[in-house]
Amino acid sequence: MKFDEAKVGMEVVVTGEQADRFPEGAVIVEVDKRDFSVKLEGAYAVSLWFWDINSREPESRRNSYDMSDIHLKDCGFRKLPPTTHLLAEYLGLDPEKVKCHVDKENGTITVRQGDVEAKSKKAPQDKWDFRLGMGLALCRLTEKLAEPRKPAFREPCHYVLKDGFVNFTTMGLIEDFIQDSVMYAMGNVFKTQKEAEDNAEEMLKRANMIIEFCKKQGW
Repeated sequence: MKFDEAKVGMEVVVTGEQADRFPEGAVIVEVDKRDFSVKLEGAYAVSLWFWDINSREPESRRNSYDMSDIHLKDCGFRKLPPTTHLLAEYLGLDPEKVKCHVDKENGTITVRQGDVEAKSKKAPQDKWDFRLGMGLALCRLTEKLAEPRKPAFREPCHYVLKDGFVNFTTMGLIEDFIQDSVMYAMGNVFKTQKEAEDNAEEMLKRANMIIEFCKKQGW
């Protein structure tokens, strides 16, 4: 790993002479820009500093605490920054179970829980806004994690009508019907009446967003 790639919260694996100190991997807990070094913390409170010899004086030589022995785990995914924990909790997520990958250069933020991923990407004309991007990615992750609970097409279900009331159908939503496909895509399909009632306000909000979008397109 290069020093400029290191970020607090990144989960890494360690090879080389210090590998046996971190058999289960480690987390970057501190980054010292003055000394081009990072502090790793592993299981049982084991911690060590590693230096990037390529960023220091030319006469520096490789040693057993060289950053080249540090490698990103899970393709660069790291723990959620502490500043985003409240938002994650508000959305019903467990901050300790969610990992993120921030790519400022390409304007993307990817969040992951288990094998479920969600991503946000800024538009070319927009400025980079970490809070907005992270918020959008976490919202999408919340929706994706809830998707498996949705009844399948043609399975009995409840859905919210335009007036806010809940309707039940034994036939379920039909994928061949445009209106049903739209409702399914926006998440307006529930196994129980209570779930539908609890989400009625959100479903009306999403429906109005779709209507406004269609109007702006001139459809």
